[in-house]
Amino acid sequence: MSGIIAAVSGWIPEHFLSIVLGVLALGIVVFIHELGHFIVAKLCGIRVEIFSIGFPPKIWGFRRGGTEYRLSWILFGGYVKLAGMEFEDGVDPRGVRDGYYASRLLTRIALCACGPAMNILTAFLLFSGLYIAGFPVPANLESTVIGSVAEGSPAERAGLRAGDRVLSVNGNRVGRWEDLNKAIVYATTPAVEIAFLRDTLPRIERIVPEKDEKLQLKRIGIYPVELVSVDVLEGTPAAAAGMRDGDFIVSADGAAVRSWEQLMRTIRGGEQVRLGLLRRGKAAEATVAPRWSEALGAPAIGVRLKTAVPMRELEANGLVVYLYRNPVGELARNVREMYLTMKGLVLRAVSPRGLAGPIGIVQIMSYSMQAGLRQFAYIMAVISVNLGVLNLLPVPVLDGGHILIALVERVRGKPLSARVMTAVQNVFVALLLAFMLMVSANDVVRSWGEGIASLFRGGAPAEKP
Repeated sequence: MSGIIAAVSGWIPEHFLSIVLGVLALGIVVFIHELGHFIVAKLCGIRVEIFSIGFPPKIWGFRRGGTEYRLSWILFGGYVKLAGMEFEDGVDPRGVRDGYYASRLLTRIALCACGPAMNILTAFLLFSGLYIAGFPVPANLESTVIGSVAEGSPAERAGLRAGDRVLSVNGNRVGRWEDLNKAIVYATTPAVEIAFLRDTLPRIERIVPEKDEKLQLKRIGIYPVELVSVDVLEGTPAAAAGMRDGDFIVSADGAAVRSWEQLMRTIRGGEQVRLGLLRRGKAAEATVAPRWSEALGAPAIGVRLKTAVPMRELEANGLVVYLYRNPVGELARNVREMYLTMKGLVLRAVSPRGLAGPIGIVQIMSYSMQAGLRQFAYIMAVISVNLGVLNLLPVPVLDGGHILIALVERVRGKPLSARVMTAVQNVFVALLLAFMLMVSANDVVRSWGEGIASLFRGGAPAEKP
């Protein structure tokens, strides 16, 4: 996938192309959901008034078999409009003979459940493909060794250091950085108990997390070991020593490099630095004499950290680990994470300001698109699971809400009144729109908040400490 992007980016900027492809990918996930509803409706004789790829305004369409098929401009997904399903203008739709409410209870439940089922099936197929092909993960994230500790953070105050290996959080074993991070984020206790190894000796510390102001997630201020890849500036000591763009610095004066900050401390502390390099999968060395930099106010060798390293470069240097996860287990893991997120929201352990909306999802998918096909497939599977599970929540206007209403009517032995249904529909549509506005605002603040704030300060965005 990254190759496709590279081929096309000659005439379309890569970032813009990735966003467009991310929008289309999100649209595919939503389209698959709606396709599930469409198929069941057609099989059960429920009239489908509109089946649209994308949201209005309409570009083009045609009518066949009582259904208008549309192609619309906003390709965030699509929608299906069923006959006799919406309560509007005081009209009771249950009188429509070939409509939704005219069908049997089990048919209505199957119709509502098939959208989420299609999303879960899609995720299962994607996870199955990744189970066969393997899912590449940066090698540094397959460990819980701490690469750096933020200055002034709860972890630093508790005495954690770079090189410590975390064993468990609140008694739950963690083997990967992702597991460690999520265990802290989803913790419902005020303090987390961190068990770790230092020089082969086990230790335990109780740490009270703080809230990340940007992401609105709990953190203690620890970061994984970095894979330090650099660009080399012309006319600098690094260039004179034979270093090249894309070199990975793996050691400095015989000590393993765990972070950019550690590397900088080593460079500023000696007249000569012996660097261990990894270049296209082969080991290399360079001895560099740091030179005073007026711009930095410190000795420097003339390298710049690459903040985003394409997965293909990591693979070329053997810095990836391939995961082969059971697709059923991966589905279960993602469903559990959804449960933990919702539980955290209810218990106020997770801030709603940390939730991502359509803009955030498109950004995530566009980033994964640049990383490669397998990363993109994994993210698409995760989002598909999330969409399926969310729609099964027993909230009116969602699929799970329609299932709940059908079951309530069966227990009551009679349908709810049109007035009650209209009121419920209107209230929850308004709440859903408010929720979408909130998560979209979260996306805007995370992506462009500092730039917006600078407008009110009358200057450039503030520098980060």
